[in-house]
Amino acid sequence: MRKVVKDLENIPTPLVSQDAIDSLQTIIDTKDKDFIKSDIYRGKYLKTDGSKGDAVVEKLDEIYHGKCAYCEERTSIYIEHYRPKGRVIKTNHGGYYWLCYEWTNLLPTCHECNKIGGGKADQFPVKNKHFTFEDCNTNQKLDAAKVKATYLNQHEAPFLLHPEIDEPKNFLAFEIEPNKKGILMLGLDGINGRGFSTVNICNLNRTPLLLNRLDYINDFVSNSIKKILGKYSKGSISKEIFKAEMKELFEDLDKGKADATKTFTLLRWFVMESIENFQKLVIPNLPIKEQEIVLAYFQAYKNGDL
Repeated sequence: MRKVVKDLENIPTPLVSQDAIDSLQTIIDTKDKDFIKSDIYRGKYLKTDGSKGDAVVEKLDEIYHGKCAYCEERTSIYIEHYRPKGRVIKTNHGGYYWLCYEWTNLLPTCHECNKIGGGKADQFPVKNKHFTFEDCNTNQKLDAAKVKATYLNQHEAPFLLHPEIDEPKNFLAFEIEPNKKGILMLGLDGINGRGFSTVNICNLNRTPLLLNRLDYINDFVSNSIKKILGKYSKGSISKEIFKAEMKELFEDLDKGKADATKTFTLLRWFVMESIENFQKLVIPNLPIKEQEIVLAYFQAYKNGDL
């Protein structure tokens, strides 16, 4: 998960269309969630060539660079209602039906992060009380300020992080799985904290994610280092060239750590953020005899001495 900036004023047209307004009023009047239209919150429209498009899906795909809001893997976009529209499990709350077309409540996710019985689905635990429609309206009309995720999060204090409101760097970290079978995501704020809860709610330590994070460390970091080390050990490059190539590699990794178009942006940032993080995630994947050398070069790079 990474921090994402969404233009809250640039709302996809289908979400503010007359059809959306009329549909929402019907839903509010009847409290019947069967009237919620996926064609509206997906933004169905007819393209000039006669094919069908999904304006909301396309906009979220653009903003999130084709990645899941939670796990940061590339995905076919599913529209996720951050606050569940139909129900909130393990409570008697009937769901935030009045937020079904709310732009700040819509996120792009992969199937795995949002599936029933293994992902977020209808989970939405909060520290305070869950808001109801009555908390968000004035004279039976929705209050525009009270339906925004920023306002609701401030009052409900949800345990699930919102990538457009929260800074995931403050809540999440990584470490090598004890059996070295992948890279675990951890909560920085302790058991039952928001980081810990987000990982559990979205199942962000499922096996494929553990392995794919480790593949990033191996394919884009460790293997690149090993190639440079291999050339140096064979004598095909001098010590000065070895030093220059290591510096260039670290600089490239630094440039890539904030690249939102790539998978696992948060992990990329975390690896390069500190000597401690690099030592914890990268060094153990290198040959033992070369670990000390690489760590020394990385320390020199971070200290500006390389």
